[in-house]
Amino acid sequence: MGLFPYLNDPPVFLVAFAFAVFGLVVHNLFQAYLADRYGDTAPRRYGFLSLDLKVHLEPLGLVFLLLLGFGWPRTVLTNLPGRKGAMVALMGPLGFFVAAFLYGLLARFLPYPFGEGLLLAQRLMLLHAAIYLFPVPPLDGAKALYAVGGYEARRFLEQLAAYGPLGFILIFLVLSYTGVTGAVVQGLAGFLATLYRVIGL
Repeated sequence: MGLFPYLNDPPVFLVAFAFAVFGLVVHNLFQAYLADRYGDTAPRRYGFLSLDLKVHLEPLGLVFLLLLGFGWPRTVLTNLPGRKGAMVALMGPLGFFVAAFLYGLLARFLPYPFGEGLLLAQRLMLLHAAIYLFPVPPLDGAKALYAVGGYEARRFLEQLAAYGPLGFILIFLVLSYTGVTGAVVQGLAGFLATLYRVIGL
């Protein structure tokens, strides 16, 4: 679990960690770009359309990326309700999936340690794409549901959010150890493999 098992191969570890961290930035850039297109000025004002790592990265999220293989960036500030808000939220998992696609593509053409590190980063991005789809606060799936859901859905999400980070971590562990997360990751990996076949790889 996490990246520590790969410390016995430092070059692969460093490449994987660097690209996994960049994947967190891609997540934010995707959300900030669409929000900006929808006319929300907050992402641009707070620097989320830039590549400034200080804007995007959350120190505790990086620690968990190392420990559990799952981290998080700073939240992109937006004020879009309804369908537009849901679309912006779902751009986050899409960003992770696009990063996974590109990492796998590059890994086919680059030698050690970049190829191996990129494949590891790809697996981490698929894990992030899967987890962020779940309707559990503060994940993107929950933000999308909150934006378009009715009163009961919002009330349920608010009750989950009341448990704070501890509640999220417990749900994350349950989903992982019951195989739910793995099943979603496998589905996304299968779709990724189909895309590679379509382009002849």
